[in-house]
Amino acid sequence: MSTPEVSPTTTGHPTDQSINSPRESSIDVIGNLDRPSNGKESTDSETLQEPSDKGRSIQGFRWIIICFSIYMTCALYGLDTTIAADVQGPVIADLGHVEKLAWVGAGFPLGSVCIILLLGKLYESFNLKWTLIVTTLLFEVGSAVCGAAPTMDALIVGRVIAGAGGSGIYLGSLQYFARLTTDKERGLYMSLIGVSWGGGAVLGPVIGGAFAVSSATWRWAFYINLCIGAVAAPGFLFYLPAIHPMPDVGVRHRLARIDWVGFVLGAGMWVTFLLAFTMAGGQWEWDSGNTIAIFVVFGALLVCYVLQQYFAVFTSPERRLFPGHLLRDRTQVLLYIVTAAGTTTLFVVVYYIPIYFQFVNNDEALMAAVRLLPFVVVAIAVNLVSGTFLHFIKVYMALYLIAGILVVAGGGPLMVFLDPGTSTATIYGLTVLLAIGTGVSMTMGYTVATLTLEAEDVAAGLNMQNVAQIGGQVIALAVAGQIYQSTGQRNLEAALAGHGFSVEEIRGAMAGVQSALFEKLEGPLREKAIVAITDAMQMTMVLVPVSGAVLILAALCMKRERLFGKAAVAGA
Repeated sequence: MSTPEVSPTTTGHPTDQSINSPRESSIDVIGNLDRPSNGKESTDSETLQEPSDKGRSIQGFRWIIICFSIYMTCALYGLDTTIAADVQGPVIADLGHVEKLAWVGAGFPLGSVCIILLLGKLYESFNLKWTLIVTTLLFEVGSAVCGAAPTMDALIVGRVIAGAGGSGIYLGSLQYFARLTTDKERGLYMSLIGVSWGGGAVLGPVIGGAFAVSSATWRWAFYINLCIGAVAAPGFLFYLPAIHPMPDVGVRHRLARIDWVGFVLGAGMWVTFLLAFTMAGGQWEWDSGNTIAIFVVFGALLVCYVLQQYFAVFTSPERRLFPGHLLRDRTQVLLYIVTAAGTTTLFVVVYYIPIYFQFVNNDEALMAAVRLLPFVVVAIAVNLVSGTFLHFIKVYMALYLIAGILVVAGGGPLMVFLDPGTSTATIYGLTVLLAIGTGVSMTMGYTVATLTLEAEDVAAGLNMQNVAQIGGQVIALAVAGQIYQSTGQRNLEAALAGHGFSVEEIRGAMAGVQSALFEKLEGPLREKAIVAITDAMQMTMVLVPVSGAVLILAALCMKRERLFGKAAVAGA
């Protein structure tokens, strides 16, 4: 796998990378273009030349089609990252099982975090073209399952499948632009991946809300991926070149190089974690045998995964999936923490502010999503220019400190004022303040990691950041969902006591005012129920200032060093 050198001045998502040139020690990718692998790989008739200062080997109409197809699918990945934020109410109204609501949001990043390290190895070992096509198909299959889901369980399975495919789309896009562009233009093309993802993420809640209130229903929020994917498909099938990273190595040997034990243990750890924090307190009592068993299994898998990766059991230090040796690097551990904290702020706000507006303003899904736009647009815009901030300020510790202060300054008051009496303008202002801090901290760790590591560890550092960001999203949505569901149900039961509502009706009311229970409520009783729900949201928003405090503490523990040059120049 070609290890990228990353420019600090360009950002993207999920990684804040802009690849400038392959390292000299990288695999000779161009020499491997379109060559067969012992007769075990499909071949193409063309042979591409190495990009040089004179220009790319692919030009004209073909290059335009390749770029269009790749950016289109990256936009789809961004779209599905946030599209579920504003269809939760209609989904619950249609499929029920509000106790599984957290899975609708967390299932997508769960699929990504379980498979993203494995996908990195697959792209390192197999034909890039067909690996990208297979992961894109996986994403589309997941979207189709979501759209056609007859039950909540089917929808969750579809979200997990789509998340797994989506991470493959992103990694494959990086791989192609790293190999097909020249040194001078690479930064631009890589940054456009971030722009495409950001555009999709901005439109996600709006598109989801629009479908949720239309005759097409929320199902077309997922079916739309099939239509857009079909437009990009010809570019992948007929115009993408086949790139064989290991042309002279048999398939069996390539498969044997992969850390399958680490993959199984890691995936099992993430799945049981999400099971524990979504099922406990809802479908299972906290002191039930099921809850205790799932926490024990999670703990056992976590311990086994850590030990297997640390001691490289059934693998080797070079081939293990998680870059465990970087846990001895103070800077990389702190970067992991701040990336996860920034991601927590982003997704807690994106998933719960629309629900707040639905309850307090009686908004439909589309209008609730429109009210979220100030936060999402500012966060993505700041994220895309955060590399420029780093270029001018150079001391990354200072940027993380500023980000943490902004998140605390916005998140603390938001937690307090998230009630029916607060004006919409106040909520907008606080979320914009949060968006600036979140945008700075969310992906800057990718750039800093590459500038503070030796060349041979850059890829490992980027993998660690991938896990921090996507895993942080899983943890944030699981914990937020647990707080919201448990606190909200308790508050509503107290507020509606004596009015004959069942536990199922009260649980269903947590998803939005379109629920059967809220349609029955009027006058003071309805206002009392809304207060109960917003009190639960205030508790959920505790995660935001806590994330800001974590950012501040981690920043204060960072080195006072100035970046640029080959890596970092120590300042303290």
